[in-house]
Parts: sequence; C-alpha cells; structure tokens
Amino acid sequence: MGIHVRRRAEARWTGSVPAGTGHIRTASGALDSDYSLYSREADSAGLNTNPEELIGAGLAGCFAMSVANLLEEGGYAEVEVNAKAVVQMEQLHIGFRITEIALSVTGSAATLTQQDFASLADQAKRTCPVSLALAGTTITLAQTTVVSR
Repeated sequence: MGIHVRRRAEARWTGSVPAGTGHIRTASGALDSDYSLYSREADSAGLNTNPEELIGAGLAGCFAMSVANLLEEGGYAEVEVNAKAVVQMEQLHIGFRITEIALSVTGSAATLTQQDFASLADQAKRTCPVSLALAGTTITLAQTTVVSR
C-alpha cells in the first residue's frame, strides 16, 4: 500500500499588481500571511511572505527529509540535516521566470564522509518529490469560477 497525500492552500489577490495586496493560507493553518509585489521584490518586507519564499521552504523541507531518509537507508545513525534554498526570480524578455534554485545542505551522522554525503545529497536533489515537481510537473486548472460582487 502506497502513500497518497493531497495538501491544500489558497490565495486571494485584490487590486492591481503594483498597488494590490494578497493573502495566502494553508488548509492546516500553519501559514496565514499577506503578500504583495513589495514582499516579492524587497528583502525588508517584514512578516509578509511571497510565492518564491514558499517554493524555497517547500523544497528545502522536502530535500532535508530526503537526504535524512537516504542516510538512514544507508545505515547511518544519529542523523541531522539542515537545508537552505535560495530561489532566484528574474524578469526576462519573455516575462518573469524562476531561473535558479540553489540548495545548500549540512548534515551529520556517525561515520559519515564528505564523499558519501555529497553523493546522497545529489541523489536526494534528483529524487525528492518537490524537486521533481519543480522540474516540470504538469499544472492543470481543476476549476475556474467567476464570483459575482
């Protein structure tokens, strides 16, 4: 029997992109935050989040879990993994694009060598579900609804 998971999130945007504001939240309630164009462009946007930050957090979390799982499968004990993701968005001639996500990872486990850790981290980068999703998952519109005011 395999694992089958569905997670939900929602977002609302009001106004034009330059002047408007949005609100994003997860069904679990773990995230309930405002966002704006300013929070996407500025590092000093306070407690507001942005889609790129959420992508980075999701990838870092999945990647850290994948590395830890591979270490455990490899027989390592007392595993600890810390991952960071830097998501770069740029305005290109074809529009805005996420052009790079740079992962950094540190880890520790009894008898773990740098060579083994680098190999397992590379495997996790290629196989964690969020990495795979960001590499070209098909995005579909499950529902579109116009709401009357």
